[in-house]
Amino acid sequence: MLHFSKISTKGKDFNMIASGALAFKIHNKILKDETFQNGAKITRNMLLGSVPARNLNADRRNVFYVILSDVDRTNIEALCEMIAQERKKGSYAVCQVIPVYYNEPSFKALKMLRHNFDEVIELNKFNLGSSKALMSAEQQHCLITDYSLSMARIMYHVCVKDFVPLKQETKGELVYAN
Repeated sequence: MLHFSKISTKGKDFNMIASGALAFKIHNKILKDETFQNGAKITRNMLLGSVPARNLNADRRNVFYVILSDVDRTNIEALCEMIAQERKKGSYAVCQVIPVYYNEPSFKALKMLRHNFDEVIELNKFNLGSSKALMSAEQQHCLITDYSLSMARIMYHVCVKDFVPLKQETKGELVYAN
């Protein structure tokens, strides 16, 4: 089941999609964060087949942040088809994969994701300073959640703000406005 949320602010949309139990928990935590609550309108719905229950803005570029856990259990083809269509319009899509199983179906799904997304980030076991892998699955899930939330904030701020400096000409000089 694919959960779809659109966060609209300043006339721009930031789209999040989650699939899998852990991904859905992370998705909900991101939506409850105050960064996404201030001055934004959040719309939540489901993806039916390869399209959201409510249509995206067909005439504009969109930013997508997709979080997947249990990759081999999801219908990756429909998601990849939708993202491929969006990328043709100039949209940008990042996929974060939290692998649960390492088997042939999940490897095939990862290959398909890499062909259809701009970036695919695969989160494996995390290491801390002493290079010892965390033993507790709960500790790993906390780190993955914190990482996902930080990534979502970065992508959201990049989506909402234009970082291109404004150019103003004054008597033949090029001046950048802040």
